[in-house]
Amino acid sequence: MAESDAEKTEAPSERKIEQFREEGRVAQSRELLAGIGLAAGGAALLLTAGMFGEAFHDIFDALRLNLSDAELTTSDVHLIVASVYLNVGPPLLLVLTAGTFTSAFAGLLLNNFNLAPGALEPKWERVDPLTNFRQQFFSAVPWVQLAKSLMVGGLVAWAAWSAVAEHIEAIPVLASLGQRAQAAYLVVLVTGFLQRVIPVALAIGVADYGWQWWRLQQDMRMSKEEVKKEHKEQEGDPKIKGKRRQIQRQIAMGQMLNRVKEADVVVVNPTHYAVALRYRREDGRAPVVVARGLDLIALKIRAEAARHDVAIIENRPLARGLYARAKLGLPIPAEFYGAVAQLLAIVYRRRTMARGNQRPR
Repeated sequence: MAESDAEKTEAPSERKIEQFREEGRVAQSRELLAGIGLAAGGAALLLTAGMFGEAFHDIFDALRLNLSDAELTTSDVHLIVASVYLNVGPPLLLVLTAGTFTSAFAGLLLNNFNLAPGALEPKWERVDPLTNFRQQFFSAVPWVQLAKSLMVGGLVAWAAWSAVAEHIEAIPVLASLGQRAQAAYLVVLVTGFLQRVIPVALAIGVADYGWQWWRLQQDMRMSKEEVKKEHKEQEGDPKIKGKRRQIQRQIAMGQMLNRVKEADVVVVNPTHYAVALRYRREDGRAPVVVARGLDLIALKIRAEAARHDVAIIENRPLARGLYARAKLGLPIPAEFYGAVAQLLAIVYRRRTMARGNQRPR
């Protein structure tokens, strides 16, 4: 059974956040982007208001000249359409471009320029009718979208009416004004409309983005089981890791025991500690620890030394000291030079005596 949201009490991990980003599941608000695009387009419209005024003046002149003729030919219609395109097209394109590109750039900026190729991958959930039915009728999302749509629609209606209401008494007089005065008055109406609608649109967009961000944080939250599962996937199953470490220790022990045959002497205490030492005068350094162990490992070192005729000498203080201070594979500390030298002298003397007894008489 799927875990409920009440069970998701843990903050999302970096891996979970990155997974959401790769799938394109980030906080995004169409209302905020629309408000930003409207603000940019409105600013461009006000900057190009003079261009629009001149354009409409030229269009009206072209219409008056052509419509004054007795007959309106196809070429006249073409000239009128061309005049509209040439005069209105450039400022209109500037306004649309400013709004579109500013909105697109704001969207990329809010998403940290995350293109999310994973969002383009086909998924059954997107076309599953049952899932879509639940999302449409049994979740808060469609109701929130409806509320936002009604709010935006009411905002536009209010802005349009309030902008016109301030000048409604002057509208009947517009017919008696010249074209430039009419264009200037139209700029005043559009400016009043934009001054009202843009701040409220941005406020709605910011509130919607905050709502989308909060919903995303709730969706990314994890249950304790999910955290444990992710930890296991990243770090590995503790049982498997323990088994792996055990195998590694066994391999390391086998290699260490294999080096006991290279030792010159094994210092013991007598069964709890065992330290195997190798000394080569040509190396120019102190004796090196080739094996060391405690209890069971110490017994294995002793058995391996006996199998290869390596001398075993009992010296409890020295065995304890070497086990505590000396490191495997490194020379012994200087404080043990004297005691180890005495042991090596005993070993070499025994070897000499053994070779003498083996000579034929």
